[in-house]
Amino acid sequence: MPSRFSPLAQSAKSLARSALPVLVLLAIAGSVDAQIMLHSKDLLAVYMTGNSTKLGQSLVNGAWGKAGPLLGVIACFLVSTTVAAWLGSRLPAWRGALVLFLTALSMGVASALAVALVADQYSLLITCLVACAMGAINQVRIDEPGVTFITGNLIRVGREFAEGEYGAAALGLARWAAFVVGAVFGTLLDRLFNTGALAIVASFTFACAVVTTLFTATSAHAGEGDDAAHRSLPDGGINRVRE
Repeated sequence: MPSRFSPLAQSAKSLARSALPVLVLLAIAGSVDAQIMLHSKDLLAVYMTGNSTKLGQSLVNGAWGKAGPLLGVIACFLVSTTVAAWLGSRLPAWRGALVLFLTALSMGVASALAVALVADQYSLLITCLVACAMGAINQVRIDEPGVTFITGNLIRVGREFAEGEYGAAALGLARWAAFVVGAVFGTLLDRLFNTGALAIVASFTFACAVVTTLFTATSAHAGEGDDAAHRSLPDGGINRVRE
């Protein structure tokens, strides 16, 4: 039964379990993907499917100079998502905050290099750092198979429509729309700030990490208050909860 002692904790948990955090993550990914499309046409940082296809083509064509960077980006994505998952499994209560900070850090370093180099096309290092950020962002929530998997999301939407699960299908379409909205904002930011746009997205991601930290701390503190109040009541508060 829900606790009656900590409305702050309940509000924080309700918000964390809602669709809003996932929609925000999708918008971040969409914004980054739009900027990658504009500044790194040969190397992708969000979708490893495209990089894997390009890798196969490069191997067949003997384009080893292209195959190496593609393997590097894929490896960075894989290592980052593994590290993020490892951190999340070791500190599950702080998983969201830790992984968002990791995402913001990788993106922040990439944006600093992009601004410092003043180049229209991202270097391999910048793209690898962005790939690290995108690998990490997929591990923010353990109940999410991956916030950047838009193709898979649309497949689920089609399946849900076919099975008459219209509420779930609508949520899936909202996820797709959030990614598109993020891409729109990413493109607009790029027009206004060019390579500096990535720094804005990194700053927003950092702000999300701070908010997540505050929510987690509030939930944990209120939960401790619940335990103390629970122990102070006769019969452990069983009768109070039943009222």
